[in-house]
Amino acid sequence: MLEKELSRRDFMKKTFQYASAAAVIGGMAGLEDVGAPQAEAGGGDAVLAAAGYSVNPSPREAGREAAAMAKQKVKKPMLAMVFADPPHKDMESILAGVTSIIGAQVPLVGQTTGYAGGYSICPAGCIPKSVAVMLLESPYLKVGIGLGKGCKANPRGTAKMATLDAIKDLNYNPAKDLLKCKPGPSLVKHAPYTVMMMDDGYAGVVDYEIYGIQDVMGWAPLVGGCAGDDGTLGKSLLFFRGKIYDDAIVITIFSGPVKMGYGCGIAYKPVAGKCGVVTAGDGFREIYEIDGKPALDVWFEWSQAPRDEIMKKGAMFPYNQWSPLGVQEHLYPEWIWIKDPFRFIKEKNGVGVGGIVPIGTTIHLLEVTPDTVIADNIKSLNYALGYEGIKKVAAMIGFNCVERLTILQTQEGKVSENFKAIMDVVGNPPVVGNAGAWGEQMFAPTGNIGAQNMTLCSLLIGDELVG
Repeated sequence: MLEKELSRRDFMKKTFQYASAAAVIGGMAGLEDVGAPQAEAGGGDAVLAAAGYSVNPSPREAGREAAAMAKQKVKKPMLAMVFADPPHKDMESILAGVTSIIGAQVPLVGQTTGYAGGYSICPAGCIPKSVAVMLLESPYLKVGIGLGKGCKANPRGTAKMATLDAIKDLNYNPAKDLLKCKPGPSLVKHAPYTVMMMDDGYAGVVDYEIYGIQDVMGWAPLVGGCAGDDGTLGKSLLFFRGKIYDDAIVITIFSGPVKMGYGCGIAYKPVAGKCGVVTAGDGFREIYEIDGKPALDVWFEWSQAPRDEIMKKGAMFPYNQWSPLGVQEHLYPEWIWIKDPFRFIKEKNGVGVGGIVPIGTTIHLLEVTPDTVIADNIKSLNYALGYEGIKKVAAMIGFNCVERLTILQTQEGKVSENFKAIMDVVGNPPVVGNAGAWGEQMFAPTGNIGAQNMTLCSLLIGDELVG
């Protein structure tokens, strides 16, 4: 079954031929944020965090400058997170630059970002051709990291191995510290462990990787994103303890009595009257029929996308990002699991989608605008703040789908408007992340854990203890 899946490398390379043209028109929108107020450091009572960035074209200097900016505020980091854009080809030198500032002994995780030119989320906004670094320091927050290699061959087993390694590295029982916390709503909701995953966007099946994590962690809250590529690397890379890997997964486990928040949302809404039941497919990520009709024909009819143009160029981008498919949750219908129709299957007249869709599933056509993306980000972050009642955010880590970025870039000023709105909600804390993720993993407001595309998934670390 897995060999059906990826063709994804060929799909992404072809997609970036068209994404690059879109970036020439709207891609510089991210540069509007360079002059924005910089949240270099935040927190301090429970968690001290600092973020830095660099647009230096020299890989080693970019890593060094980004780390040095953060190190000004966090003197004894317990964890470093690094996000680097593909225009920097020498990722080893970037990490060498980072470790030259923080030391090789500091645990380090991270990933490459995606899209034309690459975009990292950093204190100045959503910036192309950049390197972003966050450092954390806390007597209360404990961290363990683990690496798994071989996601293509065994996504579930590889994720399980990485999670077990992270638990071993954590080597911490939160019960003794949680016993000291004052009883209250935040203590009741507080999960003793929070999982952050980063995986190779070219490799594996993320759904199965989540199953591997849950084999170890059960229903622990999970956030994360897939490393990306802008088509120039030919691979998406993970960073772990100063080295780079592909075909891999990196797990970070947070524990301790610090308030945490989990933000994720869907800016897409169902289009009235355009839904049907999947009546044929492989039960995995290929849909052959909807209501007994060829699925590709149905999608073209619903979306009104130009069939001749799409078939000729061999890529569904950008029409799939404006009109994807999605599945509503029965008990929480405002929540939708987006199934990105990223490729067509000529021999079946079907579509390949970015998520598992069993036969018998009711599927909807979705729509979106730049304004609904911004509104949804605000809603999801307010939910994250309210989950354990965070009043002061020490740090934010975000994984934003590449296709949300391209939607924002279709209107001038929307990228900077989006970043400002996010910072206004969370209080302008240090922030890093991937603005061009190739898929996101999340702890949804429904209580379910899963993976999809076209979302912003964020982890908020509070600067206060539970209770």
